[in-house]
Amino acid sequence: MSYHQHGGNRGGRARFDDRGGGRGRFGGRGGAGGGGGGRGGGPRPTECNVVMNYNKLDVLDPSKHVDLSVYKVTIKTARYVPHVNEAGEKVRDPGTGKCVMVFTARDTSVCEDPKFKKRFFASEKPWRILKKLIKDRQVDDPSFVLDYDGCEMAIAPATCGLPDKANEFRVCIKQDCEEDNPDAMKVKNEWYLVVLTKTHDIPFSDIAAAISGRNADLAEELSMKLNVIMKSIGVQMGMLQLAPNSSSLFFPLREQLKLFNQRMIEADHGKKFLLSGIKQVAIFSSTGCNIQSDPIVNWFDKEKYEIDRSEKIPLIDGRASTIGGVRVRFNTLRSDLRAQEEVLSALSKLIFNVEYWIKKPDPKKEEAMIAQGKTAQDINESRRRVFMNQTLKVDQDSKEKIKWSPDDHSFQLGESEIVTVTQYYARRYGIVLDVDLPIVHIGKKHGWLPLEFCYQAFTKTRDANDPSMVQAVLQHYDKIAGTFFINDMAQKRNLISNMIGHGGKTFTEILAKYNLCIDNSPTKLRAKVLIPPKINFRESKEATNGSFDLRNVTFANPAEFNSFAAVNFTGDRHALQEYVNVQLEVAAGHGMKTPPTTMIIGREHLSSITENYVDRDAVHQGPEAVRRAIGKARDVYLNDSLNIFRKNHVWFRTTCEDVDGQLFCCLILPPQSRGGEIGIMFDVTRESPLYYTHAIELNDGRTCDRTRLIVKIRQSREACLNPFDVRFENGRLQAWNSNIEGWGNVDFDRFCFECHLTNGQIAYVDAEDCKHTYLHKERDFRIDCPSVIIMFLPDKGKALYDRAKFTSNQLCGIQTQCVVLENFKKQRNKNQYASNIAAKLNTKLSSTIAKAEAWRSSFKLGDSDIAGIPWVGECPTLVIGIGMAHGMGGDADTVIGASVCLDSECMRLITGAYLQKKADIINRNTMKDIIMENWDHYCTDNLGVYEDPSPQRILVYRDGMSYGSFDRANDEIDYIREAIKTKTNPSCPCDRGCKLCCPPITFVICQSQHNVRIVPAQDSDGYQVGRGGVNVHSGTMIDDNTIMELGTLLKITDDDTASVRELNSPRKVYFGPPSPSYDFLLTAQGGLKGTSKPIYYRVRLNENAVWGPRGCTALTKENIANCTHQMCYKYGSATKAVREVPIIKYAKKLANQVLSSLKYIREGTEWEGKKLRLEYPLGDRDDLSDIRPYVSVEVINNGGGNHQEVNRKHNVVKFSFHNHLAA
Repeated sequence: MSYHQHGGNRGGRARFDDRGGGRGRFGGRGGAGGGGGGRGGGPRPTECNVVMNYNKLDVLDPSKHVDLSVYKVTIKTARYVPHVNEAGEKVRDPGTGKCVMVFTARDTSVCEDPKFKKRFFASEKPWRILKKLIKDRQVDDPSFVLDYDGCEMAIAPATCGLPDKANEFRVCIKQDCEEDNPDAMKVKNEWYLVVLTKTHDIPFSDIAAAISGRNADLAEELSMKLNVIMKSIGVQMGMLQLAPNSSSLFFPLREQLKLFNQRMIEADHGKKFLLSGIKQVAIFSSTGCNIQSDPIVNWFDKEKYEIDRSEKIPLIDGRASTIGGVRVRFNTLRSDLRAQEEVLSALSKLIFNVEYWIKKPDPKKEEAMIAQGKTAQDINESRRRVFMNQTLKVDQDSKEKIKWSPDDHSFQLGESEIVTVTQYYARRYGIVLDVDLPIVHIGKKHGWLPLEFCYQAFTKTRDANDPSMVQAVLQHYDKIAGTFFINDMAQKRNLISNMIGHGGKTFTEILAKYNLCIDNSPTKLRAKVLIPPKINFRESKEATNGSFDLRNVTFANPAEFNSFAAVNFTGDRHALQEYVNVQLEVAAGHGMKTPPTTMIIGREHLSSITENYVDRDAVHQGPEAVRRAIGKARDVYLNDSLNIFRKNHVWFRTTCEDVDGQLFCCLILPPQSRGGEIGIMFDVTRESPLYYTHAIELNDGRTCDRTRLIVKIRQSREACLNPFDVRFENGRLQAWNSNIEGWGNVDFDRFCFECHLTNGQIAYVDAEDCKHTYLHKERDFRIDCPSVIIMFLPDKGKALYDRAKFTSNQLCGIQTQCVVLENFKKQRNKNQYASNIAAKLNTKLSSTIAKAEAWRSSFKLGDSDIAGIPWVGECPTLVIGIGMAHGMGGDADTVIGASVCLDSECMRLITGAYLQKKADIINRNTMKDIIMENWDHYCTDNLGVYEDPSPQRILVYRDGMSYGSFDRANDEIDYIREAIKTKTNPSCPCDRGCKLCCPPITFVICQSQHNVRIVPAQDSDGYQVGRGGVNVHSGTMIDDNTIMELGTLLKITDDDTASVRELNSPRKVYFGPPSPSYDFLLTAQGGLKGTSKPIYYRVRLNENAVWGPRGCTALTKENIANCTHQMCYKYGSATKAVREVPIIKYAKKLANQVLSSLKYIREGTEWEGKKLRLEYPLGDRDDLSDIRPYVSVEVINNGGGNHQEVNRKHNVVKFSFHNHLAA
């Protein structure tokens, strides 16, 4: 885990799941004022002064030219062997009689064995070899400078004195530890031959031009070289590496006390501590080069309890009864299989040292040692055995890493004797081992060693996810939040600049050898503060620093909360009932349309729609519990098993879907007898074939199949009421009165049938006077019931949550709302908690019919308030967000989540998930699926909204693309064009789409994984001066060329005369040539905790700034920034502006949910008579980039025959009636 990311993301961050309210993952602390990190008093400005974690890199002496020499580094293993003459005899020195030793290196380097190369360069040995080379060289030449990248490249100023030819160096290092380790003398040596071969020089004139912003071609290469130089100098200063290939460096232990004010932050009873460091990266812009400096912290395992003391930390803690931090009972460990598994897991993650003392030498040997000049201290020290930085390794004979007693392992000693480890140590070293303690295998050389000899080694902590450790990290970032961040960075920059290395020179002095210097003063800029939207419930709300609340509001367009089921994994039925009662009341208070029948079922008959499941195997049996809960709910709502609907003379109202995917409002007609068929009544016009509900047979034998059910009331025997105009409310039957445009109380009389006879006449027949059957039955349609499943979870455990979402997303296609018992119980204001969940439910229950939205927004245009998002609502605009989630390690899958905004409010979305082989770039077929499916979704939802709902322009937000993949974005843009062409103009003669057959496209890369920090300068731009710790305003935007990085040049269409002529037509308009860059940094969220971290929006293509539909405006940098900012207020799960645009947030969330669930369908999962399995087609093609995994759906033949495949799904989500699966 990279903890600097933890700190950077905290400001204003909303929860990334649905397991409770929307207060932000780490609670609601903070708020207004400096102490909490919120914005203080004062008016909101339109501009403000900010400070960034950028330090200017400059040339030290312009008159001095120092070229940069680049070398290839070749490392060969070597050793000293006896010199042998032609006769095969060892050659001896005539003076001493000792064998003459010859230095011999392997003919090949470590790089030529792929497996060894990977292991070698993942270790610290390459760094230790080059550090030793530099140290040895500086003994003869103090001015020598060489910097290393940890692999196969080194850099040096051309003045360092290395000749152009290959330079060979013999280097000796310690096998398992640093050369300055106090126990280094106990560790064996290893020899290497290092060959430095110059590859090329970079002229200083080119370097100076790039640093001043005049040589963009060299920026990428020079950025890499500068990163190598800065890290290498830091390592030579004694700074600690997090990983050999990471740019993060941690300050030496002697400096840590200064950084933490002489009080280290510790965990695990003082066995771990938090260390502070810095990450430095060279960033080139059009105005020059800056060094981006970011503070980081991480947990490390301590070697000693105190830095300056000698007490080591044993892996076995007798006082705490722990082994590797796992609590055990030593006397029963040999039989406790669960404890053994936990201990093995813990020890496998540790690096440890081995130390033990053997018995004293016999008197004769001791006398001989004294005669050789050994002191008593030397003799005593010779008894100590030390092995450094060891790990558990598998014994090839037993295939084990650990045995639970020294008596469990025996081996041959001498020619015939078999001894145990206990016997061996007693006889050989005079050590009595504890037979209740384990032994561990640390490799073929040292074999099995007692764990009581093992001590914790200094190394980075693995799995530092203990809540107390995470909380300690977050508290540390709180202390350096906002404006305090600048002071912390200044302290760290000064500290690293003045650190002294092995050669007696500081970081600054070594950097000066390259004729370069870094200004430790941070960069100051003028930032814009964008205007927030106006938040519109039925009442208006003003957002304060990016936040608003749900107090006393009615949702703008409330959803229908018609039915639900519940799965209780906690065993606490009382708590579930309490939650449901509160949630139903609060949802109704916000205007959500919750029928009284649903209220009755939830409050009085909750057990009838709840499946209680409390078992240790809940994760695996969860889908079965969900299936039973769905069955219970459908029995209550569809079969009316509780007689609630019949008793009150109404029907269950919901939606259903036909085989073509068209959605209808309907009433459910319960079966006329137990086990009978369920009927459906549609809310359609008389011209529709779905209008009629029954086929009837009169007592005289006449039949009619053009019959619709109606309701008669006592107040008017002539009135025939449409069942859709009848409801049960406040304990009474009510009917819609069109004269007063309202509902009125009525008394039920009877059910009748309205028969449309063949002669055109209408007859009315009482239901009791005929036999009747349903025309439209449940089996022919997919009925929305239950609309949502409430998952009542015991804790925040990820496994059960993932399983719940898998069941929802990929099996049943029903929305789920997870509620955590411990979260609910600790709420002091349960209504507020339920309000936050009501907003989520309203989002999840939105559909193409209901179009529910908890809130809307508007913006000022002149003196008018315009509804929706700026620019988006001018014409049909397809706004798509794409996010990715990659499998870890050997998992070869990538899941792409895609969201599309269905209207100009950008709050109603449809989400989908697609699979491909692991890659950072979306392949052609997947991108075409994304665009074409979402194009259809948008058009379907906007029928009737626009005369032609086909999108006239495209805005794509793309997350998950790294710096090195920007050029590949052009391929994705081409795939988008290719997909659109098939929709708009397949006959166009172009290959993959052009501006004649495709609407204009804007492609924005959203970078969230960066280290840019923006904090307020010490001024009065709406902040409380002097208190510190505050963050920038919500909506702070920077587009200054000082910080806009090179390397994302626009991919633009030609704007020559012919193109302009083509674009000026009755339907298109040419706006003008594009700007050089549309990139910007946006801090949309209001920072509550930590330091707000912006999103870096990199605009790769912006055709919408060049041309567009006539009557629309160009997508300028100002427009795209305002559009993006106001979208950030449209995350339905949080009443605040979120850090990244919600369509990206939803897409990433769904991608991660699906990725977590793939393990359940790799081997096949059964659901409702079907089997889902993840398939990997390979075929015989050479290029597998477009080969995509898919989910095969098979019908299970209960008779035992073969399965019949019915579908292959590339979009692995099973769509619900309510499109917001990721909400």
